[in-house]
Order: sequence, then C-alpha cells, then structure tokens
Amino acid sequence: MTAPDLPDREGALALLDGLCGRAPTLSAQPVDRPLVLYGAGKLGRLAAELLAFLDIPVAYAIDRSPPADGLLLGRIRVYRPEEAPPAHHASHLVAVCVVLAPYAPIESFLHGLGWRHVRPFYDIAEAYAGRVPLNNGWFAGALDVEDRARIGQVLAGWHDDTSRAAHLQFLAWRVHREEWVFPGAPVTTEDRYFIPPILRALGAEESFLDAGAWHGVVSQRFLTETGGRFREIVAVEADRANAERLRAWVAGLSGEQAARMRVLECALTETDGELPFAQGHDLASRLMPGAAERVHACALDSLDVASTFAKIHLEGGELAALRGGLRTLLKHRPVLAITVYHNRDGLWRTPAWLMEHLPDYRFLFRVHAWCGTGAVLYALPNERS
Repeated sequence: MTAPDLPDREGALALLDGLCGRAPTLSAQPVDRPLVLYGAGKLGRLAAELLAFLDIPVAYAIDRSPPADGLLLGRIRVYRPEEAPPAHHASHLVAVCVVLAPYAPIESFLHGLGWRHVRPFYDIAEAYAGRVPLNNGWFAGALDVEDRARIGQVLAGWHDDTSRAAHLQFLAWRVHREEWVFPGAPVTTEDRYFIPPILRALGAEESFLDAGAWHGVVSQRFLTETGGRFREIVAVEADRANAERLRAWVAGLSGEQAARMRVLECALTETDGELPFAQGHDLASRLMPGAAERVHACALDSLDVASTFAKIHLEGGELAALRGGLRTLLKHRPVLAITVYHNRDGLWRTPAWLMEHLPDYRFLFRVHAWCGTGAVLYALPNERS
C-alpha cells in the first residue's frame, strides 16, 4: 500500500484508526510441508542454523546470486530461481529470508514463478517462539482501547512527520502484515544508528555505550563516523562466543584505541542478578525464560558508564535496560538509538516511557529494514539537537 507522502498528526491518527478498525487475519506459520529458503545471505544463514536447531530439514535454498560453491552453510544446495524443480511449486513452503528489500515484490515474483505457499521467514520462526530465541516475527494482534490511546499519544510526541510515517509503517506490518510505503519516509538500510541528526549531534569526545555489541560491528561504525576521535567505548555483550569475537576485534585495533575500550560480558537489564539466557545463537542470543544457561545480569545504573551516546539493541530487553538506567540517563543525558522491533513494547511502551521520563528531548522513529524489522527509536537532548 502506498500511503500519503507524510501524514501530519491528524492524518496519522486517522490512519491509526483504520488499523484499529480491522481484525488481523494472519498468524504464525509452522512448517507443515517441505521447506525451501529464499535468500542465501546473512538471514538465510541464520534461518538455516535455527532450523537445524529445531531439527527441521531444509530441502534447498533459492537465490538470484548463489554462493560461489553453490551451498548454504556448506551443505544446503542453492538454486537460481529458474532452476528450482517446478514440481515443488505447489507442494513446498518458501520462507523468504530477505529484509533489506521490500517483501511484497519478492512474494509477487515467487507467485509469478508458480510458488503457491510463500511466507516471511520470521512468520515461520514465530511458530517456534518458545523453543528458539529469535523473536523478530511477533504478531501484535488486535489493538485494544489502551493501545489506540497510547499509540496516539506517541504519534503526537514524535518530533517530525517522518517519524509518524515510519511508526505507522511498523504498526501496519505488525498488526496486519501490510507493507505500507510513504514516499516521504523511505526505508534506509545503510544508516542504522547513524542517521543525519545523530551524526550532526556527535562531537569528538563521545563516550559510546554499545549495548548488545555482538562482534563490534556498530562500534567499528562509530569509530569510522567519528574518525577515531572518542573518549571511551563500553561494549556490553552477554553471549560467550560473541564476546570472544568482540575481544578479538578490540585486540586488533591500535593500542591507543584499544586502551580506551572496555568489554563487559553481562546482560543489561533492570536489576542485577543471574538470569536464564539462550547462548550460542549468534545475533539471536538473548535473555529467555526457561533457557538452559544463566548469565550475569546488571543494571546500567550499577555500571561506571558516563555515556554520551548509547546504542541499545537487546533482542527485546531494551525497555528493561532503560528502566535499569534511568539515573544514568538523567545524569548524563546521552543521545540514544534503541531498537524497538523485537516485541510488543515497541508499539508504544518503550517510546512512551522515554517521552515520560526524559525531559527536553526530541524523539525520532526510523525504519532501516523491511518485514517489521530494523525499527529504531532515536532520542536527542535539546541541547545537542
């Protein structure tokens, strides 16, 4: 659906009413037939690993540009779309493992080839949410009276109409799996966490908190964008394998830069303690009830971190981490970049909490990927905007 160029506050509320006035019709999709992956990139690899963890076989993958060896993870055959057996078009389920391009044209392309059963991979993963940590494919369900009221307040609280458009696009996918396009608010895949207003706010003496640091990719981007000028980087990562890769990356930096970096192997949350954590799932590792292992958890207020810029990406634990860091946020007033696409908190609870607790900030919402993912909330103190 192509929507108006940019909705103002009144127009955004009218579009929200339209979303609330219709009952959702889609739900998670369990694997009930032979499975084919469309896309052999990063998400395709993650999908194949999670499906192997679930003991769900993958028949093969499809990609317009197959890997040089023709294999995904060294074991799953990858065909070009025209090479896949036509006999499978009616019998197999295709999981689309692409979020850096719009979903609707990919679905239309596959239907045009004859494939009858096509769904986003995250819709399939959501059917196994209790067994795997990946939680990008959640369904918001119907929006109730409280949701409508609080989302309306948040829509009014965004600093610009671009944010209202991005928030509505996010809502349309999460509630109805509809892909709304606002010409004035394009999905930008290259500037996640470093949109122009953020870059304009950054100085030469930033103390950067990279919460959910993974292998250091965002910290490296921070180094690039600041030209290596910074006071400190504190990288927080709870997954053992990820933390090992993170330390290896730090060790490879110049001695002068490495000396200004700290790696903290813990899970950032609301209070200190020990909590169950799903280890060994690469990007998807997270705090998860019932997980076999436990990790040290800590509140931001318990750490010695004088952050002036914080990126917080915690696979759904963002709001808890914010609550555990309110004293730090009020004291240091950092620029914030917070992912909001891992659970229902992103509909309104996380932005509403920030708007209620951080005075004299400007709040922005941007979408950096498709299929309801890549949604990031940005907060800039007025004195740095």
